[in-house]
Amino acid sequence: MPASDTSRDTLDKTLLLWWEDFYLPIFEYILPKMGQLEGKKVLELGTGTGGTAALLARRGASVVGIDLLPFRLTEAKTRAAEYDVDKSVEFALMDAMHLAFPDNTFDFIISKSVLVFTEHTQTAQECYRVLKPGGKAIFIENMRHHPAVWFYRKAFLKYSGKLHYFSLGDVETVGTEFEGLEHQEFHLSAVSALFWQKCISIPLFYRWTFRVLNAIDTFLLKCLPFLKRFCWITAMICHKG
Repeated sequence: MPASDTSRDTLDKTLLLWWEDFYLPIFEYILPKMGQLEGKKVLELGTGTGGTAALLARRGASVVGIDLLPFRLTEAKTRAAEYDVDKSVEFALMDAMHLAFPDNTFDFIISKSVLVFTEHTQTAQECYRVLKPGGKAIFIENMRHHPAVWFYRKAFLKYSGKLHYFSLGDVETVGTEFEGLEHQEFHLSAVSALFWQKCISIPLFYRWTFRVLNAIDTFLLKCLPFLKRFCWITAMICHKG
């Protein structure tokens, strides 16, 4: 499925790989913060099957994706070749808390649901070390207090008690390892749209419900910012001075 100018937007959406509707507004928030990626060096923590790495490489970045699962790295290499960006992407078996890179190596660092598996502060410190001055670390992470998500984790994810989900306080703590922090929270009522996707598979209702609830969330979080603590996902943009 090679990239083409006419299908770029569609392919980019497929490169979000899972929960694509929920990740789409988050990437619409973070990509403008990254600006022009041509010639930039990007590190992706927990690259998984390489969707985000390929997405960024297609925008001109030179990407290094790391993961702790060898079979995921094999899948990531296949995906990079599929999207014709294999010359712009490297993959390595590596722990996000122990990065084997020199100081001041990358213009950007990005992760999706990775810090929850690590000690936040140690990972943030390592990211700060390998980030160039003026660079940005972008962490997209799962939050702790959404009622429905909390219940799902307790009921169905046996390992969830070992993960370090984020509170707004945790967001601020990670931010203290950098010179600057901006963040935005996503998906309060919109999580309810998953009922039409997972429980009663009606795609039309799912898409419509998601759009409506997403608009409601935008309004609620603007008017009642204390509700941010109950969102599902936070996107942190940490600046190195």
